[in-house]
Amino acid sequence: MAQVSGDHFVITVLTAPRPPVALVFLAGEIDMHADPALSGVVERLSAVAPSEVVVDLADVTFASSTLLNFLTRAHVALPAGAALVVCRPRHHTRRLLEMTNVGKLVTMRGDLPPSGYWMPHGAARPEDLPVLGGID
Repeated sequence: MAQVSGDHFVITVLTAPRPPVALVFLAGEIDMHADPALSGVVERLSAVAPSEVVVDLADVTFASSTLLNFLTRAHVALPAGAALVVCRPRHHTRRLLEMTNVGKLVTMRGDLPPSGYWMPHGAARPEDLPVLGGID
């Protein structure tokens, strides 16, 4: 598990080695101050080359073009055929994704997909998740 935080944001990344999958929790204000940390996440995803990346936006209180750039860079960094899934965006964030067509690069869900790799039954927040060994 890797976690980066700033004055107004928190980014948590969980990865599992088989198959390589990643879960990215974004919280707070995703603006230009979060960009360096998000660039680090894209580098990490590129190195891990996961078959699926789930980005949870439930706790994002503000999203600027920084979020759009992050999702676009993540999409480009993933291997061909990898899934980029955006979960639980709030209304304003969903609207931003749809208005800018970034929503076409991702699969949007209203909930977190179940996964035996990182999600214990009923867990919804990074602090509820186990720390994974393997890829970090």
